[in-house]
Amino acid sequence: MPTKTHSDFKQLLEKYSVNIPRYTSYPTAPEWKEAFTKDDFLLANKFANDKCTPISLYFHLPFCESRCSFCGCNVVISKKNSIVKPYLEHIKKEIQSLSKNIGGKREVHQIHLGGGTPTYFQPDELKELFSVVKDSFNIAKSCEAGVEVDPRVTSIEHLKVLSELGFKRLSMGIQDFELSVQEAINRVQTFDETNTIFKAARELGFQSISVDLIYGLPYQSKSSFSRTVDLIIKLNPDRIALFHYAHLPQLLKHQAKYIREESLPDSEIKIEIFQEAVSQLSDNNYGFIGLDHFAKPTDELMQAKENGTLHRNFQGYTTKANCDLYGFGISAISSIQNIFSQNIKKLYPYYEKINFGEMPLFRGFVLNNNDLLRKEIIMRILCHGVVFKKEIEKKHDVTFNKYFSYELDKLIGLQNDNLIELTEDYIKVTTVGKFFLRNIACVFDYYLQRKDKGTIYSKSI
Repeated sequence: MPTKTHSDFKQLLEKYSVNIPRYTSYPTAPEWKEAFTKDDFLLANKFANDKCTPISLYFHLPFCESRCSFCGCNVVISKKNSIVKPYLEHIKKEIQSLSKNIGGKREVHQIHLGGGTPTYFQPDELKELFSVVKDSFNIAKSCEAGVEVDPRVTSIEHLKVLSELGFKRLSMGIQDFELSVQEAINRVQTFDETNTIFKAARELGFQSISVDLIYGLPYQSKSSFSRTVDLIIKLNPDRIALFHYAHLPQLLKHQAKYIREESLPDSEIKIEIFQEAVSQLSDNNYGFIGLDHFAKPTDELMQAKENGTLHRNFQGYTTKANCDLYGFGISAISSIQNIFSQNIKKLYPYYEKINFGEMPLFRGFVLNNNDLLRKEIIMRILCHGVVFKKEIEKKHDVTFNKYFSYELDKLIGLQNDNLIELTEDYIKVTTVGKFFLRNIACVFDYYLQRKDKGTIYSKSI
């Protein structure tokens, strides 16, 4: 826990619990435009090819057997596995088509299968997909490959095949082990079935296992969530993400339908849950990365934090700061040089674009110099906790104090609350401030300054 007393820390949590972005990108997705074109994408790709930058690949496998009522991901719900075949054929075509524009000189340093539930796919279907990936890209021997799994539908055979394909990192949602909470969010998952997957993964040589927890869900209490954290510690994952539930019923109709407002813990209870969970994790050798991520000292994520190579993208914190990200499948996001792009979100329009040999683009954004400058500052705050003014001035040809005079005035309030240390030379996040990185980063958000968008973002705490 921070050095402040529990009561002081609680007051800060209450004060800074506001609706702001998570900053998995800057500019954030609501700013992206449907006017973004194939030419914008290919120009950024050409810059990346010229620089021969390393590659990170993301494959969105969107299917789930049932919908978790808290979930904000782009998923397709079906109990019929036959739905996989057409999707597999089209994503393979997308991979083969785009890879021709990338060429074989650039190495793939990172691969991630996300969803949805990637293990909704049968083991042979995962083999088929990965065969095309290996044929289409130059995969480095040291490539870091990770996959999201759902213990409820993941078999030992799934894990064996994934291990054979080179995957050494698992990420799994748990959220909460309390049955009343699980029933309220339509995700009943026992400790025993989760533990079975943990043990099998360890025996098969998976090097890192990460779990997701969510506080702020229906019927949670400080004591009930504390029991969940105790069970998580027993499982002994390498990384833990402790997310705040994003209740956005105005945007997510299934939340409005299935989650009753009166079942949600109030702000005071949520803060107590968060404080207790942080104490439990800290007492059990989980270091705080920032925002909502914790890791063991031996984990690469913590090592990246310490050596300055930590990065943040659409999967959260990652170790590959120098990669250009290429996303495949519906709703998948790419981040290449000075652009962001996102694929079409629905299956059949995606299929139609692929069948006509077109890129399945939905929207994107071309960053200007101001965007790139602010993106770098925001990412330095989120990943490294310090911004050296002279480094920014040299790289971006600006006079920091003049360019950011408005922002520096706003930072004084954060300094008064001991969230940052503000000097002539740098802006540095304090130990307490690590829990408020979104609040610090948003000061530099040009777009957030100019519009009231609180309703489309979740609470920071």
